Formats: sequence, structure tokens, C-alpha cells
Amino acid sequence: MKRFLIGYCLLSTCLLFMQQKPLLVYHADSKYQITGKVEEKRKIGRLFTITVNGNVFVVREEKYKNIEIGDDIEL
Repeated sequence: MKRFLIGYCLLSTCLLFMQQKPLLVYHADSKYQITGKVEEKRKIGRLFTITVNGNVFVVREEKYKNIEIGDDIEL
């Protein structure tokens, strides 16, 4: 019974970690133009990020403070 419980705990822990989606972050000061609507704003540690069309971009603090969710953006 103990082996079954230990195996179940290990399996459930592995499944929990496999469900988390990795966060791919782009730097917004690139040579390409970013257009779309801002879906989300988030501060991760010292990084200021915005989500546009499902992609996460790092922006400067000034740009982060001036942008609101739902705004059309062109970086």
C-alpha cells in the first residue's frame, strides 16, 4: 500500500509540472514592428511585460505605465 501511495504521489507531481506552460518573452526594442491590442500587463520581478496577440514582450517602465489593457499598440 505504501508503494502505491508513493507511486501515486510521484505520478501526480510529474503531471502537475507537465501542465505548466513555459513563458516565452520577446524584447520589444527589436527591428520588427509590433501591432495589435494589449491583452495583459504584468510585472515579473523587475521586468515590465505586455501581452499582444498572445505574445509577451518586455517594455520599458515608461511605456508600461502609459499603456492600458485594450489599447491598440504599435511599437
